[in-house]
Amino acid sequence: MARPAVLAVTALIGLLLTGCSAAFGQFGVSLPAAGDDVQTVSDAADSLVAHRGSATQNAKAAIGITNALGSIVRDISDDERILSGAAHAAKEGARVRRVLSQSQLVLRPSGGGVSGYCQSSAGYSLKGIPSLDETFGWQSGAYSGGARVTGDRGFSTWSANASGETVQAPIGGLSIVRSGSASCPMLAPTFSVRGATAGNAFSIPITLTYRHGTLWNVSVSNARFAGGESLDVAMSFARPQSITGTIENGNTELATFHSNANGEGTLTITSTGAQYAIADWIVTATP
Repeated sequence: MARPAVLAVTALIGLLLTGCSAAFGQFGVSLPAAGDDVQTVSDAADSLVAHRGSATQNAKAAIGITNALGSIVRDISDDERILSGAAHAAKEGARVRRVLSQSQLVLRPSGGGVSGYCQSSAGYSLKGIPSLDETFGWQSGAYSGGARVTGDRGFSTWSANASGETVQAPIGGLSIVRSGSASCPMLAPTFSVRGATAGNAFSIPITLTYRHGTLWNVSVSNARFAGGESLDVAMSFARPQSITGTIENGNTELATFHSNANGEGTLTITSTGAQYAIADWIVTATP
């Protein structure tokens, strides 16, 4: 079956050399001849396009999932710094240039060192990711059932089953709107994002521990996303401490991310090795 393939390739080269490219574009050619156990030219092209599309979708999903976690950690970290009296103003200036967000915390009176809380947040990266032509954002929170436990030596632990949705839109297409009132439980999120063209709902069981307002530990096990993805996050106790997250879809690893305790790090897409910078817990750009 190899001979028909060779003849077909020779015929194609002849067409190109004699300037008959118009016929190629008009009628199309599939090589080698039908029946050969080899990819055709059109098959190979389709495969390349599909691979690029799949890689792009993996990147978009991974960025959204990383931001879903980051939106929760960054807002609870802010709340904890305020409650513990730790300085927090220095981070605000850096945020203004990267991310636009609004959040609301409702903290119930403490009893025995345990306080119930509800929290709502919405935001997005201002410049988006130009290489993907997308702005990535979120609307998320712990709308009921959250708890903050304070202990000795400056420790406090926040736990919740946070939920919400990651969102996408063309760059410049997102805005934040107030959609509910501050209450606990929250019958509706206090803030939401307008203009999204795609979304991915999620549920993230999360525990965050702080010491004197500084993140000490973070744990997420089997967070679930409507697109079929899952997320697991753990923090090492080596010095300096590092946070590692793994994003999977079924048995396929989509991406991993690594950051320090301040949420500065890198997201890496497994299939391509493409990397994106994480700043203050949110994916903001390519490195």
